[in-house]
Amino acid sequence: MNTQLDPTKIAQLLTQSTQQLDDTTVTALVKARRNALAMQPSRAPAYALSTGRWTDHLIPHTTMQWLATGLLAALLVVAGTNFVQHSEEQQISELDVAILTDEMPLDVFVD
Repeated sequence: MNTQLDPTKIAQLLTQSTQQLDDTTVTALVKARRNALAMQPSRAPAYALSTGRWTDHLIPHTTMQWLATGLLAALLVVAGTNFVQHSEEQQISELDVAILTDEMPLDVFVD
């Protein structure tokens, strides 16, 4: 039993069958549909770094999402600055140790 379902044929049959319903049933179905739609949660913009096919815009995001993004960017800047400062201090301390232990050649001190 391999039957192919044609969506247009199904839509036509459903349309014909709804035309045969009495008014009280149609009214009840319309009321139930409105209630179901009222219970649906409203759509809110989703935060994403990728906008897919440019169908979404970055503007409608909430203030909290923008604050979180700014905080993350600031944290990355602070972490990067701290890393650079630490590596410079490490190089300076290695140079100081080399000078104090006389492992530096004499040419370094002569201008």
